[in-house]
Formats: sequence, structure tokens, C-alpha cells
Amino acid sequence: MELKLFNSLENRITKLELQPSQAITIYLCGPTVYDHIHLGNLRPVIIFDVLHRLLLHLRVKVNYVQNITDIDDKIIAKAQKEGKSEKEISDFYTQAYFANLVRYNILFPTCSPRVTDYVSQVQVFIKSLLEKSSAYQQEEEIFFNVEKSKEYGKLSKQNLEKLKVNVRGITQTNKGNNKDFVLWKKTTEGTTWESPWGAGRPGWHTECAVFINELFQSQTIDIHGGGNDLLFPHHENERIQYLAHNDRELSKIWIHIAHIHWKEEKMSKSLGNVVLAEHFVQKYGPNTFRYLILNSHYNQVINLSEELIQQAVDYTQKIENLLKKLNFYLYIEKIKVTPQETSTSEQIINNLLNNLNTIKVLFFLEQIINSLNKSIDKKEKDDKELQKIISDFYLTLDLLGFKFDLTTYDPEVKLLIEKWQKLRNEGDYIKADKVRKELQELDII
Repeated sequence: MELKLFNSLENRITKLELQPSQAITIYLCGPTVYDHIHLGNLRPVIIFDVLHRLLLHLRVKVNYVQNITDIDDKIIAKAQKEGKSEKEISDFYTQAYFANLVRYNILFPTCSPRVTDYVSQVQVFIKSLLEKSSAYQQEEEIFFNVEKSKEYGKLSKQNLEKLKVNVRGITQTNKGNNKDFVLWKKTTEGTTWESPWGAGRPGWHTECAVFINELFQSQTIDIHGGGNDLLFPHHENERIQYLAHNDRELSKIWIHIAHIHWKEEKMSKSLGNVVLAEHFVQKYGPNTFRYLILNSHYNQVINLSEELIQQAVDYTQKIENLLKKLNFYLYIEKIKVTPQETSTSEQIINNLLNNLNTIKVLFFLEQIINSLNKSIDKKEKDDKELQKIISDFYLTLDLLGFKFDLTTYDPEVKLLIEKWQKLRNEGDYIKADKVRKELQELDII
């Protein structure tokens, strides 16, 4: 079986042969833990969650790393502002991030390394780049020499003469070329680490290259991803360091996720128009956001609005209503559903394998919902056919990561259902309607 995903490096569709005996290696750039994440931060995580679920369903081993950036100027600034240590700030927002993974029904990665645990490895990595003459020291800082590599700019298709400088508001006056980027930063602000070059801390771009180097044994990984804004300079700088250090590509496939806009304007903390993930889930629930994300292709900008959110609310409510109806029907009819492969399930999986085409999968889900509603209301399908449709329904919800908390049938509820059935069979519809109302109030039907 093949996984087809767009490879921005070589501008073509790349095919990965999925072998059950080998692990697919995945790296997603994680959060900088200085504040709560917003919906734009969460979009790549949801997309990679669907990829993760797909691979697990195919019984492919997955080694999935998502880093935690806990060394950053913004963390230092927040710590100073609140009179706390940087560790207190980063620990608090790391736990807040993990709590959002749980709220949004996101599978946890294989591991989530923190930069503070890998500073010595960062130094060894930088030392190797110095020995290879890919980096140089100016005073007590280390910079990567961009112009020594003909590969620089190829990932993001940048013109070397027009490259941006001063990323993240950092100005280095020591570097030999304004396009070079810092690997080890000299500083007296916040926590510093001793190094052969003086006290300082790692540069932002180096941490991910080091994590991949350490956790994937210096090999080329299968899939690397993050938001579109990371393509340049972050991923460009990651790739060039890894290439210089290991003389091999960092990743076979790069997946870049488009932004979320709020009323035609990019969602960002600097613009003050962010919607925090934890606030959204409290108001609308996790399934609403999942539908919003998966109803667009990952490389398309999503323009959020109240109208679009309401459409997602209505759609997920339709799924929940059907699940309640279906659970009730299965209990009444004493039907047990067993997972099975169907032509529809095969098409669903193939569309996810084809560059994560979640829009097409939602199209199939809509067909399944309509078919199930008709089958339950009119009993149009025989049991075998119905079982297939239900199996497709459950599979699709699971692959897309939807989760609905339905009321369970405890003994009291089961007695009510039996009472309702008995009254209906006896033709006592007035009493039966009263019992039905009780079941509705318990959110059973």
C-alpha cells in the first residue's frame, strides 16, 4: 500500500511504500510554551492526528515526535513579567497544551522532547558543523554560513538575494552575512548554559534538527510538517543544518498546513484576533473544530466566521443525533456490529492515502449518514447490508477523530426501554409517549 503526499521539496507526488515491519517516522513542529495555543496552532496537530490514525488503522508502526520548545525569548519575557521561573512558565503551558490534546481527542505522539533536555546534544551538533566549516564563530556566538551551501533556499524556493532577515525580532550584529542564522546565541537574559563558546542558549532553528538527529538516528525521516509560516525560515534552516551535518536529506516528505483566518485576517497573537483552543472547545465542543478543519484541504486557508462555525455545529449535531438513534435501534433490534471491509471503507482509506483528502471522506460520511437514517426509519436494508453501512460509519468517525460522549444504557434506562416497548406492543400509546419523553430527557432518543 502506498501513502501519496505532496512533497514540496521536489515539487511532485512522492510515494512511500508502507511496510508493516518498519516504522513510519514523523516529526511535527510543536508549540513554544509561553502561552495558551490558539486555533491556528491546533490545525497542524489535527491534520497530523488524522495521518497518525490512518497509519495505525493500516497496522503500520509509527514513530511520531512532536517537540516542545521551552527555551525562547517569549518564555523569558513571560517569566519576568509574572515573577516566575522559565521552568514554571514552560511547565504550566506544556501541561495546558497536553490538556488540549485530550480535549480535542488527539492521539499523543510517541514522544515530546523538550529543548532543555537536549542542550548538550545541541552543542555536540554545533561543534560538528564548526568542524565541517558549515558554521563559524563570531565572538561568543555561532552562526550557520548560508552562502557555503548551494542547497539553501531550495525547500522554500527562495531567491538567496531576497531572503528575509531578523526573524523573530532577533538582530545579530556579529554575523558575517545578514542571511546567516544563529546556532548558539550569546545572552545574559534568562537561563543560560555554559558552552565551549561562552554562556548562552541554542538558536531556535537548531533544536528541531538536533531532535531529528538524535531521535531518528541521523536518518532521513519519512514525513516532516508544521504550519505554512514555518516553511521559511525555520524548515529551510532545519534542512540545511541537517544536510550539512549528515550529508543526507532531513525528510522525504514535507507537509505545510495553511493558516486560519478570522474574517479574512490571519489569526495571530500579534493582531489580537486569536481564538484560544480551550475557549473554543468550551463553547462549541471538539467535534465542531475538527469538522471545520477537515472540510478544507490542509493547504487551503480557512476563513472562520460565525456562519461557518454554525454550519459545523449543525453538522456535528446531525452526527450525534444519528448516533443516538443508531444506538437505540441496535439495542432494540439486538444487533451487534462487527467491523468489516467494504468497497466504501476502501474508498475512504484510499482518499486519505491520497494526500489526506478529508473533504472527499466527509462526502462519503454524508452519504453514509443519509443511508443510515433511511435504513433505520424505513428498514430498507437487510441486516447484512445495514451492518456494512454501520461499520463504514464507525470507521469514518474513528479515522477522522470524531468522538461523541453518548449516555450509556444503565439498568434503569434498560428497564425504561423495555417498559416503553411493552406499552407500545399493548397499544397503550398515551403511557408509551410519557415513557418516551423520559427517555428523551435522559438523552437516550
